[in-house]
Amino acid sequence: MKRLAFWLIFATVALVSASVKAQTEAQRIDLCIRAAGDDVKYLSDYSTHLAGTATGEKAPVFRQAIALRKGNRYRFTICSDEESGGEGVLHLYDGNKLIGSSFDEETGVEYQSFDFDCQKSSFYIMFISFKDGKEGLAVGILSHVKAL
Repeated sequence: MKRLAFWLIFATVALVSASVKAQTEAQRIDLCIRAAGDDVKYLSDYSTHLAGTATGEKAPVFRQAIALRKGNRYRFTICSDEESGGEGVLHLYDGNKLIGSSFDEETGVEYQSFDFDCQKSSFYIMFISFKDGKEGLAVGILSHVKAL
């Protein structure tokens, strides 16, 4: 009987812990959707948790192919978790060509969002990484701004 009671309590604690974590992720996503602006329509989100690396090692990167349609303006927003060790950076590529970024490496300026005017329907590649290869937790949001 004691074993049954122990396992019931253990299962309840495990379920409650999982629910709290899910709520936290949902709250992070919701805050980032709001940061994208009131003038956009939310399309999708990309939660990312990457481990840090030692100096000199190649930093891990989250990669996602995204289908975008010609004649539309899209907004990409990146939000790093408050407890994240690193600042999230979002890059958008068309093949090997960088076409948008939340971080300007020349000036060191960070942007929470950037807009992209899609000139051709195609698959684009979105990368999320963390500055200096630090461990991090971030959310990337894809939103539709308007038809061009």
